Amino acid sequence: MSSRIARDPSPFRSGLVHSALGAFTLTFVLGSGATAMHVMGDADAAGPTVRMALFDETPSDAPQLNPRLPGYQEAIGFAQAGTVPAAPQPSTDEPDLGVEYDGAVRMTASASTSQQPTGIRINGKTVLPGQTYSQINQIGDADAAPTPGEIASKMVQIGAGIADDSPLAKNARAFSNPDGKPTVSLIVSGLGTNATRTRAAINELPPEVTLSFAPTSDNLRTWVRQARRAGHEVLIELPMEPYDYGRQRPHAQVMQVGVSADTNRQRLSKLLARAPGYVGVMNYQGAKFATEQAAVDPVVAELRAKGLAFFEDGSLIRSEFEGSSRNAGLAFGKATAWVDARPVADEISQQLLVLETTARERGAALGTSMPFPVSIDLLKEWIPTLEEKGIALAPASYYAKRSLSAGQTQQARLDPQG
Repeated sequence: MSSRIARDPSPFRSGLVHSALGAFTLTFVLGSGATAMHVMGDADAAGPTVRMALFDETPSDAPQLNPRLPGYQEAIGFAQAGTVPAAPQPSTDEPDLGVEYDGAVRMTASASTSQQPTGIRINGKTVLPGQTYSQINQIGDADAAPTPGEIASKMVQIGAGIADDSPLAKNARAFSNPDGKPTVSLIVSGLGTNATRTRAAINELPPEVTLSFAPTSDNLRTWVRQARRAGHEVLIELPMEPYDYGRQRPHAQVMQVGVSADTNRQRLSKLLARAPGYVGVMNYQGAKFATEQAAVDPVVAELRAKGLAFFEDGSLIRSEFEGSSRNAGLAFGKATAWVDARPVADEISQQLLVLETTARERGAALGTSMPFPVSIDLLKEWIPTLEEKGIALAPASYYAKRSLSAGQTQQARLDPQG
C-alpha cells in the first residue's frame, strides 16, 4: 500500500500564487472601474479643459457677468424671466481716446435687426471694416476712406526711385495689390546646401515665395536658374562676422569689422559675381558686424549703388542695417518673424499666426524660414488659407520697396487730441 508523506508548502510557490492572484484581482477591479466610468461617466468632466477663442459666436441664455460686479443678480433675474433690461444711459464724463464712431449702434427689445457701424474714426480718419489704420494713413485722406483707385495710385508710388535697369527692378516678380489688401511675404533661406530640400522649396512652394541661397552653396548658378524658371525671386546670402568668428568662419568672403571698407566691397563683388538673376541679398549670421555702423554704412552704400535690396533675417538682436538703409535710400526689409527658429509644428504655426496679425496691423509682414521638411509642409498648408482671410501673398521685393515710398508702413497710434 502506497503512502503519502505530508510536506510543508513551498514558500516560493505560495508567494508566486498569491502574487498572481493579487495582480489579477487588482487588474479586475481597476478594469471594472474604468469600464464603468467610460460607459456612465461624463466625457467633458474627464480632465481639465482650457478653451481659448478670439470671438464667442455662441449665443448665451444668461449674461456672463462677474458675480462681484454690481447688478449681477438683477441681470440673472431678467434673463430667467425672459425680459430685457433697459439700456443704460450714456455717460457724459467718459474719457476721450481720440476714437469716434460713425453710426451709432442701438439695440432695443422689439428691434428685429441691428444697425451695423459704418466705420470708426481714428485721428480724424475713417477706417472701414476690413481695412487697417496703416492703409488709411498711407493714403493720407483725412475725410473719407480711400477708393480702390486711390489705393492703386498709392501702390504705384511704392518702388519710386528704383532705376529701371537695376537688378531689383529687372529681377523682381511682378505683383500688384489694387485692393490694398494686407500682404505677407516669405523668404526660405539656406538653400543650395541640401539638394533634396532645395528642390522641395523650388518645386513645391508657390512662386510668390522668395528663395535665398547660402554663400557656401555648390552649383549656385544652376540652383538660381532653376528657381527663376519656377517663378521665384532669388536672394544671395551675405556672410557677416559673428561674435565667435575665431571659432566659426562663415565664408572666405565674410564681411568683417576689422578690415577696410574697400576689402568688404571687394568681397561683396566676388560673392555677387557667382550667379546672376537676384533681386538683393540677406545677411548670413553677422551678430557682430551688424552692430558696427562704421562697417555697415559702406556695404549698404555699395548695395544701393548696385540697385539691390537688403533683407535682415530676424535673427539679429541689435542691428544698424535699418537706420543705415533708410539714410542711404536702400530698399530694406526686416523679418517680422523667424518662422522656424524652433522647428516644431506648434511653434511654426504660432509664428505664422504672428505674421497674419502683423499684416493686418501694419499692412505688411515678412517672415523667414529654413527648408526643413516640417516647415515646407506647414507652409504648403497655410499659404492657401491666406486668400480667404483677406491677405495677399507678396514677393519679398514688394515688402522691401515699401521702405522707399513716402508712406512707409507705420504702427497705428492714437492722438490724445483726437
